[in-house]
Amino acid sequence: MLLRRRLVSGLCAAAALLPAVLWLLPALGRGQAPTLRDQGDFFYPLKLYTAERLRAGEIPLWNPLSGTGEPWLANGQSGVFYPPTLLFLLPPGLAGGLFLLLHFAIAAWGARRFLKEENVSDAGALLGAAAFAASGFAASFSVFWNHFGAFAYLPGIAALARSGLRTRASVLGLAGLLGLQAMAGSPEMSAASIALALALAANPRDPYPEPVVPVPRWSGLRRCGAGVLLGLALAAWVIVPMAELSLHSDRRLPLPAHARDLGAVGIPDLMSVAGFTPPFFGGTYLASLFLPPFALVAAAAAFAEPHRRRLVFLLAGFGAVGIFLSIQVPPGTWLRALPLLDRIRYASKGLAWTAFSAAMLAGLGIDALRFGADDGRRRLKLGLGLLSVAALALAALAPAPTAVRLASGIGCAAVGLLALGAGRKVWTGALASGVAAAALVVSLAIGLASVPRFAPEAGIRSCPDVLEPLRRIPGRILTPPMGPLAAWAMRDGNFDAGALARQREALLGYTNLTCRVPTVRTAAPMPTAAAAAMQASFDRADSVRPAAAASARALWTPFLPESLGSRKVGDFYRAPLEPYRPRFSFLRRYRIEPDAERAWQRVAAGEVDLAREVLLDRRPEPDPDTSHREAPADSAAPMLVARLAEDRPEEVVAELTTSSPGLLVITDLHYPGWIAESEGRRLPILRADGWFRAVALPAGTHRVSFRYRPLSVYVGGGISVATLLAMLVLWSRGEPLRRGRRA
Repeated sequence: MLLRRRLVSGLCAAAALLPAVLWLLPALGRGQAPTLRDQGDFFYPLKLYTAERLRAGEIPLWNPLSGTGEPWLANGQSGVFYPPTLLFLLPPGLAGGLFLLLHFAIAAWGARRFLKEENVSDAGALLGAAAFAASGFAASFSVFWNHFGAFAYLPGIAALARSGLRTRASVLGLAGLLGLQAMAGSPEMSAASIALALALAANPRDPYPEPVVPVPRWSGLRRCGAGVLLGLALAAWVIVPMAELSLHSDRRLPLPAHARDLGAVGIPDLMSVAGFTPPFFGGTYLASLFLPPFALVAAAAAFAEPHRRRLVFLLAGFGAVGIFLSIQVPPGTWLRALPLLDRIRYASKGLAWTAFSAAMLAGLGIDALRFGADDGRRRLKLGLGLLSVAALALAALAPAPTAVRLASGIGCAAVGLLALGAGRKVWTGALASGVAAAALVVSLAIGLASVPRFAPEAGIRSCPDVLEPLRRIPGRILTPPMGPLAAWAMRDGNFDAGALARQREALLGYTNLTCRVPTVRTAAPMPTAAAAAMQASFDRADSVRPAAAASARALWTPFLPESLGSRKVGDFYRAPLEPYRPRFSFLRRYRIEPDAERAWQRVAAGEVDLAREVLLDRRPEPDPDTSHREAPADSAAPMLVARLAEDRPEEVVAELTTSSPGLLVITDLHYPGWIAESEGRRLPILRADGWFRAVALPAGTHRVSFRYRPLSVYVGGGISVATLLAMLVLWSRGEPLRRGRRA
């Protein structure tokens, strides 16, 4: 009997993962790679670049190929220290499939654990876990690997917080999950999980059996706070560099309203819950919110349980807040204008709370229908029965495959029978709840099978032949703005092999990393203020001068340049840019402009002769301009010999011999952590043209080394290592001995 019960429980646990396994079969066993939305042109290049650097034994702190360089570890989406990133050492298709499957499994495990610890039946736990880990929101959200990775930990964190955290192991477990979630690279999901955890810790589940020692009322909340702090400290090697980046990014200021509201959902979008999915749902951010309506009927039934009412209302409140944060109209627009919330892109992410709340309420509700007492519940059961009929009608009318409508109809019938009293007998209640859970799994597995898109994994790593000459150009490449370029590459919306090839040919997103082509644009989700200002000037300018000032040597575009001479190469046009500032140059003339943004605006406006002078934030020592004025008219040229001796991501070395003092200017990003040395002597780095670097050199032979040694990485790494060691020590010591009188 016990063996059979365990077998049934195990099958129910595994069944919640069945939809994800079916969706990901092309990646797991057929050599295909998931390519829907940002996966093909953003996440794959980003993860594979990180994995290649790790394979080479390097910690990728800096990416020199995008923008004019950018901090890479601080870009949380790179997942440098996130353990599942190591999966991308495998073939790309398999790596992407396993990465997604792992997080679907974490999501299903956490949701099941939350419900089982509320004493929900196996059928109820299966229904709730499937509703969370296989809903339309989860399937759509899975294409954003950092957000989905963090989203998967939410129910596990909630389960531990709800337990009251009465043991040291539970506090350390909470810290571990929060730390891993933070390393996944989604501050929004981490903040949402912490808020939910604190609310649940303040309303813990009643312990069973009763504890030997009475637990203070606010003990759970204090322990949750300790777990949160430990978890954030564990992820400090990511959080501290990311915090530094935020101080130097465009997120220092609120986003404009159109950027905040991008991806917000409207009434037509919400209809996708029942399978009526519009063609451009959620501002193209999400593909579907499909969750068969009978699951929502089960969620409504959770309000019938008096002993869980506090939890039910708390979950419902969080679900409602998620909707309010995500909708296109007030109060959504008002909430998104509040401080901190006004820096979040893609409003639909707020539905993470809603997806979790609806799934957990559905799991609780199916048991409320099955085991609830009959006294005083006739009106409620009649109302739920009518809702089941309405859900059945929606299932019949939805433009979904026949198998999906049939499974949804069976689920509606099962929930309706439970509402009308089928649970009075043990076997009928078990059968009806089991059928409802199985119907949900089937309807989700088939109904959302079209959401994942795949292409041959060979296309993920391929570098089109037309890009080979761009790698040899001594300078960066300018591409059109991301919006028009993405519309050109994804014009048919298929996300197939053809679209994948167009993404790479266009250097869209982070695909420049695949072919090692340096570009002046970056796809960074949180670009530095410098990158944002430069890209804005590229888009506004009626010439290419701003890009040329950032060492852009050629324009590469599928659109015919009207004001530039160009040559057709396949489907693209290649146009040289003149004049342009080389990545390395040696100058003697300068002017002072201490304000970085104003300096760049002057350069972009053409006030600076790129071949002869540079704008500096302060006077250099030695002062080459003074030396130049004092030198004879027939003095020798300032540079005699120069070469780039080393060009690695975190270290660039230039060797030069000059007959007079001057300024070595490098059009790489001026960012905290870069140091310059020559002959063992530290050189002060000047801010050149607003956003770049320069050092002053006397006459003679020099070997100048620029190294990236960010203090934020060392501080964050030290905190993380110390926290990890402390957690291991606490874990090894076991539970503390509790003394006190019995309750």
